[in-house]
Amino acid sequence: MLFPTFDFFAFFTIVLILNWLLKKNPLAWRLFLLAASYFFYSLWEVKFLFVLIFISIINFSAALIIQKSVFLKRKILFILVLLLNVLALWYFKYYDFFRVSTEMFLQKVGFFSPPLLEIILPIGLSFYILRAVSYLVDIYIKKTKAEESWVDFFLYLAFFPHILAGPIARAKDFLPQLKNGGAKYIDTPVKYFTLIFLGFFKKVVISSFLTIRLVDSVLAVPENYAAQLVALAVFCYSLVIYCDFSGYSDMAIGFAGLLGFKPVPNFNFPYLASNLRDFWRRWHISLSFWIRDYIYIPLGGNRVGKIREHLNLLFSMIVAGLWHGAALNFIIWGGIHGLGISLTHFLHKKKMTQEEQKVNNIKKYVFKFKLFVGWLVTFSFTTFAWIFFRSENLSDALDIIKTILAPSSKTESVPLYLLIIVGIFFLFVLLEKQIMRFLILIQEKLPIFLWFIFVLVVFSILFKLSPYDIPPFIYFSF
Repeated sequence: MLFPTFDFFAFFTIVLILNWLLKKNPLAWRLFLLAASYFFYSLWEVKFLFVLIFISIINFSAALIIQKSVFLKRKILFILVLLLNVLALWYFKYYDFFRVSTEMFLQKVGFFSPPLLEIILPIGLSFYILRAVSYLVDIYIKKTKAEESWVDFFLYLAFFPHILAGPIARAKDFLPQLKNGGAKYIDTPVKYFTLIFLGFFKKVVISSFLTIRLVDSVLAVPENYAAQLVALAVFCYSLVIYCDFSGYSDMAIGFAGLLGFKPVPNFNFPYLASNLRDFWRRWHISLSFWIRDYIYIPLGGNRVGKIREHLNLLFSMIVAGLWHGAALNFIIWGGIHGLGISLTHFLHKKKMTQEEQKVNNIKKYVFKFKLFVGWLVTFSFTTFAWIFFRSENLSDALDIIKTILAPSSKTESVPLYLLIIVGIFFLFVLLEKQIMRFLILIQEKLPIFLWFIFVLVVFSILFKLSPYDIPPFIYFSF
């Protein structure tokens, strides 16, 4: 049951109504949301629900014991449960990758091979494991207190707008919102409806159109197409993955907001970033901050000398790549970004003096030109890196790069209508912030009756623009 479908909107309408009707009874309200979340998740695969419940029981119980235990006992239990979380992720997500690598080595030295297992990755596992780990670490370092209500903690891991592909909410932010029946009103309903509109449009119009009409067909066999068409497909994939994932996040935040929950930011117009450091403050914010707080800072961050700082950055981004999947192309993608961020840190380490700032203020056009160059380099860099992210393996990525760079006899022209559509979509991405403000302004000025009509018309248009088969969300596979 995907977000941009009639089935989900019917499900959410029922949940939305009962959510606000049950607010007077906090326990019944939380139990209802938990049941709705489990029902939503079970529609994908019932057996995966038991994995989610098992992870919930283990982490909930362990956190309570860790909080009350003496140092040595709490440390041992913390390490064991942390390893259990990592093991669950490794088994479902990385077993096959390591099995193949191990098998090649063992065959050379004459030992038996690991067994071949047909393992299916439970949808959303990567996201709720990170939520569980962050909760467990925060309890261990006494940054927060263990949740005593199993209903609240189970709902924290299973909350249906977030479970499939984030955002990765922190327990300290989410759990307090469940107390005393949660929010009593929706603070900015117009904003949340606008996020749903935009998320719906980005997924079913931009991402789906470009995926179906260009990206999948061209990048599957790049050697069959001219270099300019392959280059356009790579450019379009940068739009596809942004509109696909940020579209999901926008809808998730919008649906959660309509239920009375404060938004967890996940995207902040990342293709407006003027450098890579800025890009990762805007792209998949909940993951990049998770990597910062639970990988980069524990390694020492920038407090351990220049060389270690850059190594920490590189390692953290390789971990980010591995989180997406156990494949060499993801490691390379993370490594490319790690090297890029490290270089960005090096170049921006020197802070401007007051005199330099005055010069920049005087020569504002030069300053804006530098920002434009920085934006162009950053967007080009991230677009190139997406080649490795998109490819099934390293060989496929190199085929795409070789097709773009190597001379070819294929000279088919790119259809003009396609260039116009891609240009409009790219302009939408660059002006998305202004478009969002404009839509909010329109809705705020409409009388309530006309606003309801406006919402119905917008949803009708969006459903009309939807393709018959909507491609699955890209991040569902992670």
